[in-house]
Amino acid sequence: MRFQFAILILFLVLISCNKSSNSDEEISFTQGSGVTDIDGNFYPSIILGNNQEWTTMNLRTSTYSNGVNIPNSMSEVSWSNTSVGAWCHYDNNALNEEVYGKLYNFHSLIGDTIKVEKLITNNDNIVIDTLYYDSFPCKICPQGWRIPYEDDWNTLINYLGNANLAGGKMKENTLNYWKSPNTGATNESGFNGLPGGIRNANGSFEYFSEMGRWWSFEEAYQYYAHSRPLHYDQNSTMNHYVFDKSGGLSIRLIKF
Repeated sequence: MRFQFAILILFLVLISCNKSSNSDEEISFTQGSGVTDIDGNFYPSIILGNNQEWTTMNLRTSTYSNGVNIPNSMSEVSWSNTSVGAWCHYDNNALNEEVYGKLYNFHSLIGDTIKVEKLITNNDNIVIDTLYYDSFPCKICPQGWRIPYEDDWNTLINYLGNANLAGGKMKENTLNYWKSPNTGATNESGFNGLPGGIRNANGSFEYFSEMGRWWSFEEAYQYYAHSRPLHYDQNSTMNHYVFDKSGGLSIRLIKF
C-alpha cells in the first residue's frame, strides 16, 4: 500500500512538472528586424509565438512622421497648458532618454478624431455597444508600425497567461532599474518593460523606478485614454487603466 501511494505521488509530481514545462514552452520569441524612426533612432523588436511583433525599447523621436517637430514642453506651466502634442524626458533630465525614452502626451499620437462604428459583444455574442471614438492616423508612428490598441495589449496578456501573471513576464528582470522587489519579474516575453515613470497633467513627475506605463491608441472618455501599467511591487498588469490625455506616458510600437 505504501509502495502504491509512493508511485501515485511520483506520478502526480511528474504531471506537475510536465505541465510547468509545457507552460514555459508556450511562451517563445525570436528577434525581429526592428524599426528606425524619422530621427534615426533604431528600436529592436521581438516576434512572439503569437505572431505579434513589438519594439523592446520606448519611443524616442522628437519629430512627427511628416517631418514636423514635436514641441518639448519642460515647465509645469507649459506642459499643463498645452493642447497640442508634446514630449519631455522624465524630470526634464536628458540622461534618462537612452534607457527610458521620452514621455508623450496623447495629443502627440493622434490625427483627426472621427467616429468609428465597432460592434462590442459579450461572451454570449450579444452586442452591448456599437460606437466608440477612435483617432486616425497615428501622427508619430514609423511606416508599417502603429501604437497598440486595447485588443493588442489583451492579445499579448492572454498569450502570457492572464493579467495576474503577465506583468512579471513583461518586466525587465533585474534591480538595475526597477525598485525592489520587482515582484515576479522574469522578462520571459522579451518585452523588456522598464519603469520610466509618468508625467501628470499638471506637469509633475511620479513613479520613476516604480512604474512603466504605456499609451493605448484608444480613447476611454473625452479627456482620458486607455493605458497599460507595470508596477515594481506587482506581478499583474491592470486592464482599463485610463490616464488623462494631457499627461505623459511612454510609447511602444507594434507592427502591422
